[in-house]
Amino acid sequence: MIREAVADDAGDIARVINESNCRAYRSIIPPEYFRCPVVTREDVLRDMRVMRFFVYVVDGEVVGVAALHPKPGEGLGVIRWVYVDPKHQRRGVGTALVRYVESVARGLGLRKLRLVTHERAYWAIRFYEKLGYRTVAYVQRRAWRDVVMEKTIS
Repeated sequence: MIREAVADDAGDIARVINESNCRAYRSIIPPEYFRCPVVTREDVLRDMRVMRFFVYVVDGEVVGVAALHPKPGEGLGVIRWVYVDPKHQRRGVGTALVRYVESVARGLGLRKLRLVTHERAYWAIRFYEKLGYRTVAYVQRRAWRDVVMEKTIS
């Protein structure tokens, strides 16, 4: 089941993000830049002020998360924090969350969705490509490049 997150979910959201991020990115981010944990409960609560978070719940446990940062003046939404607990990956949780965010974005009248991922996160890039996202730009970071992906949703 997917539902909009509430403040009480912030700890579970941080747990899912940290467990998934630490496992997935440890091998591609240089050690001097790698952080684990990447977010705190307080970080999530701060982001909740400007983003809408959605959680995928199985048997009362948050196992997936995705956030939407709407920018209605631009007709754009930015997808952030798409993570699935490693024990629940490859079961359609991520796909369901992204499609749900797309549906919410359409309901808000947004025309495009954008997201950013690490250039070497080939699994994430393939995942988003399967959902119709296309690479539109690259952003140089200190020690790697990020991929900017977009999808027109209306």
